[in-house]
Amino acid sequence: MSPESRASGGIECGRETRESGAWEMRLRGVGRKVVKREGTFSKASRASPVFASCLGFNLDAEKPTRFHMDGAEFGHSVVQYGGSWVVVGAPKEIQATNQIGGLYKCGYHTGMCESISLQVPPEAVNMSLGLSLTATNPSWLLACGPTVHHICRENTYLTGLCFLLDSSFRQNQNFPAAQQGCPRQDQDIVFLIDGSGSITYTDFEKMLAFVKAVMSQLQQSSTRFSLMQFSHTFRTHFTFNDFISTSSPLRLLDFVNQLRGSTRTASAIKHVITELFTTQKGARKDATKILIVITDGRKEGDRLDYGDVIPMAEAAGIIRYAIGVGQAFYQAQSRQELKDIASSPSREYVFSVENFDALKDIQNQLKEKIFAIEGTETPSSSSFELEMSQEGFSAVFTPDGPVLGAVGSFGWSGGAFLYPPNTRPTFINMSQENVDMRDSYLGYSTAVAFWKGVHSLILGAPRHQHTGKVVIFTQEARHWRPKSEVRGTQIGSYFGASLCSVDMDRDDSTDLVLIGAPHYYEQTRGGQVSVCPVPGVGSRWQCEATLHGEQGHPWGRFGAALTVLGDVNGDDLADVAIGAPGEEESRGAVYIFHGASRLEISPSPSQRISASRIFPRLQYFGQSLSGGQDLTGDGLVDLAVGSKGHLLLLRTRPILRMSSTIQFTPTEISRSVFECQGQVTREQTLGTATVCLRTYESSKTQRGDLQSIVTFDLALDPGRLSPRAIFKETKTQALTKVRTLGLSSHCEPVTLLLPACVEDSVTPITLRLNFSLVGVPIPSLQNLQPMLAVDEQTYFTASLPFEKNCGADHICQDDLGIIFGFPDLKTLVVGSNLELSVAVTVTNDGEDSYGTTITLFYPVGLSFRRVAEAQVFLRTEDTQQWQQQGRHSLHLMCDSTPDRSQGIWSTSCSSRHVIFRGGSQMTFLVTFDVSPKAELGDRLLLRARVSSENGVPETRKTTFQLELPVKYAVYTVISSHDQFTKYLNFSASEKSRVSVVEHRFQVNNLGQRDLPVSINFRVPTELKGETVWTVMVSHPQNPSTQCYQNRLKPTQFDLLTHMQKSPVLDCSIADCLHFRCDIPSLGIQDELDFILKGNLSFGWISQTLQKKVLLVSEAEISFDTSVYSQLPGQEAFLRAQAKTTLEMYEVHNPVPLIVGSSVGGLLLLALITAVLYKAGFFKRQYKEMLAEANGQFASGNGNPNPQVTQQELPSPSSLNLPS
Repeated sequence: MSPESRASGGIECGRETRESGAWEMRLRGVGRKVVKREGTFSKASRASPVFASCLGFNLDAEKPTRFHMDGAEFGHSVVQYGGSWVVVGAPKEIQATNQIGGLYKCGYHTGMCESISLQVPPEAVNMSLGLSLTATNPSWLLACGPTVHHICRENTYLTGLCFLLDSSFRQNQNFPAAQQGCPRQDQDIVFLIDGSGSITYTDFEKMLAFVKAVMSQLQQSSTRFSLMQFSHTFRTHFTFNDFISTSSPLRLLDFVNQLRGSTRTASAIKHVITELFTTQKGARKDATKILIVITDGRKEGDRLDYGDVIPMAEAAGIIRYAIGVGQAFYQAQSRQELKDIASSPSREYVFSVENFDALKDIQNQLKEKIFAIEGTETPSSSSFELEMSQEGFSAVFTPDGPVLGAVGSFGWSGGAFLYPPNTRPTFINMSQENVDMRDSYLGYSTAVAFWKGVHSLILGAPRHQHTGKVVIFTQEARHWRPKSEVRGTQIGSYFGASLCSVDMDRDDSTDLVLIGAPHYYEQTRGGQVSVCPVPGVGSRWQCEATLHGEQGHPWGRFGAALTVLGDVNGDDLADVAIGAPGEEESRGAVYIFHGASRLEISPSPSQRISASRIFPRLQYFGQSLSGGQDLTGDGLVDLAVGSKGHLLLLRTRPILRMSSTIQFTPTEISRSVFECQGQVTREQTLGTATVCLRTYESSKTQRGDLQSIVTFDLALDPGRLSPRAIFKETKTQALTKVRTLGLSSHCEPVTLLLPACVEDSVTPITLRLNFSLVGVPIPSLQNLQPMLAVDEQTYFTASLPFEKNCGADHICQDDLGIIFGFPDLKTLVVGSNLELSVAVTVTNDGEDSYGTTITLFYPVGLSFRRVAEAQVFLRTEDTQQWQQQGRHSLHLMCDSTPDRSQGIWSTSCSSRHVIFRGGSQMTFLVTFDVSPKAELGDRLLLRARVSSENGVPETRKTTFQLELPVKYAVYTVISSHDQFTKYLNFSASEKSRVSVVEHRFQVNNLGQRDLPVSINFRVPTELKGETVWTVMVSHPQNPSTQCYQNRLKPTQFDLLTHMQKSPVLDCSIADCLHFRCDIPSLGIQDELDFILKGNLSFGWISQTLQKKVLLVSEAEISFDTSVYSQLPGQEAFLRAQAKTTLEMYEVHNPVPLIVGSSVGGLLLLALITAVLYKAGFFKRQYKEMLAEANGQFASGNGNPNPQVTQQELPSPSSLNLPS
């Protein structure tokens, strides 16, 4: 057993004592709230078995043993003791008046918990016995109660008491042996009394009586008195030295006589400060200085003011009481003098009475206030030393004796007491390091570490600087000094609330210290445990890793309790348990972590045991832990877990491991079995596989009756869609067997069949064994069930290779060759040819080739697209011709990788698991994508290499390269613009007129590449020596364009014949100007406009004998055709024409038409007049009409209606006749 085991039960470690469910210890307060126990409990309660479903490794959480007691906070602390018992603390259980806390011993074999009776001294009031427990194995148990209430006057202090019990639970010794008395507070008190003439003799005597009474009440060994009287002068009646040198100090007052005179109070206070509170007069350096001033009125005749002397008193730390006697102090000004004299706040330090008889009424008030000064902080002393020490808040055994944590010592700075045998206790703290440890709670947790024969003490201070720290103390020259420390990182995390030292490899040296921070907060989980290797000499202490609980429990308090289990999985490394009592709404959980190496713990738990699965009504499960001992007699360590009102004992299950071997007979597959001719399908026997399993125990129970039910599954070629082999028993690729095995070896043979021809004869056939194990319950151990180790490998594989055809030397010497070509392609046009196909032929003139790989090297701009299935041919022996094999095509797999050093890519294609037989040839087609923007130069270089896994050196046949001319596809377009001169007409008289004619052309680059181009224009300018068009070219968009011109002669000379066929004037019949405009770079999507503009003459048209002629200018794009190629089918867009129609019209003379029309009109008028005359149109008939009318009137009988007649006859005036 390790030193930790010998010293402290080995395996019981620290826990977060401060919080455990409803139990809340107020470290600072003296008025602790005591919760009464609920219900009743019996002194012996039978354990009840619990059944729950809890999967994990490797504690049996399905059948734990549960002990339940009704004692208040039963389960707050637990410790394994003596190999048979679990001692449980119930720190809130009320035993009797002023006795709180109880102890129980619970046994697995008895199934009961019994109360442990102790003789608790009467001064151990409400001690909370059982709040902390620790034990050694097997002899000693230490049970502590750190809340002993000790009343001193008006104050209540908290100390502690621990009981040392032997193996029979008899009290052997108490620590400390006796409770400390009330603390002594040294006090130096000066009475400054008024002896002025305003005080009568009687009242002066009453004042002395008051002083004597107060001295009597306050007199103790730690208090000294001095007296000074003042008026206009000052008299010291006795000093502190006088007081301690006399046997009857009160008699010193009998010789005091009144001075009489004025009242110089301020000067008197100065004399007290400078003359009495000095070491020469007996004043003590660390004593509390108190000045009591008694006066009957305001100061008079004093050249000093209170503002001159009170700061001196403050600087000296003098507490001042001012007592005013008489009605003068009812005045505000006099009352203010008392306030000026007294300390602040004045309401606490000023007394005012009506007369000297009333002094006795304030006597008790003054006493209480001075007593209350004990415990207040002054510049020279702290408020508490050991009055609130709470010894036993944590405890641990060391080789030098027990160590009790005293968290409340020295203002809750904390520390620890070491109790060596037969020697006074040693107090261990950080006082000599000048470190601010206020409110640090040093000693909240304790642990002991062993390193190379030297033991160290580890103390936790979870409230140091609000983040916590842990300190390692070592003994040097009989003094304990801090050696190393490590600090927490998060405020309020309570880093150091629990500690656990771990000897991982059981070599009697501590390897790791686990430090709990149960209030470490993350959004999804609460608490963490730091894994800190023990620091070497002179090295800094650092924590290398942290352990966490399950996600989803932000208030889980993971790390509230820690313990070492021992080796529970049989890997010879210690394992630990960690409590998280706040998880699952304070139901709680316990985690098991396995050791990973001497300085590591596995970061993931092997098991999480939740209270809800064990017993739904559990609360704070995991608030205390203890492990490392075999309490059940099965040879395995057990874990005790404390919960509110419950103790649970979890047993370790036996751990089994399994090894396996698989042997094949024969050891390889014969060629006669797997080689097929054609597509013949037949079933043949491959051989036999013998599977052997051996089960053995990893744990150390040394039991030979362990059995298990093993289910093992066999699979041939797992992962393949079409397995190459099957089992004879099932006719499939799978076989399952179930066997009950003991701690021995078991072997079974299985027969393997080959159902069809094998294409992949390179990769061996794989046989995979996968097994599961279920332990058979052991009746002699109350059906404890063995289990398989969680890290055990549950599958094994073995391979059966194929026989190779490599001759007598068994070394395959292949003879590979490769060639390729570009079918139906003489030039690669980039941008037009989007794919490039390469026909590859590979031959093998040697022995079988394994892992044949064809690698193609090609420039950037090409990318591998696909490979077609390879066709395989065999050379016939008689004709030496290639004949295709009976099998189907060969599927190739290709991978592409860049070679950045050479700026190229390579694609490797392999037949993978197919053998490339000797005397074979395979052909296949590889297709590459050609990027339209690729820059391949003027020739494409493609290289190929064939290799294999046979290890044959390269030859000239294994590499091949070929070049292919390269051009680049372009798409340039020239077209005539819509806005140009399309039509002109003229008359014969306007042959000498000149008109401006304009032809516009537009050039576009619609391709994906820039290129240099030339734009050529051919324009008719002369016809038979007569000017046609004086034209110029303008190109305003591209200033870098340079244009050149030259003259072209016509190719035809018979003008009239040409015009009769087609009235078109172009460069075939006329003299022309040729303009060539060179564009250095025509960019992608560029658009350029060219304008041909000049004066057009019409005189030349008469030579054509045509009235309508077309004037045609031609434009054409040209480029380097050795580099570029217009897209197929788009060649017509390289040329364009612009046509202007010229038409001549005739002008007519209007004079002859006008004269002829006039003469003709006159003749026609004469003719019409003659006809009308002949017809009598021009005769006068008026007279005949009058005569005829008159005759009718004269022959009648009168006029019956003369008015009508007159109206019908026209009047003479209406005829316009002459008179």
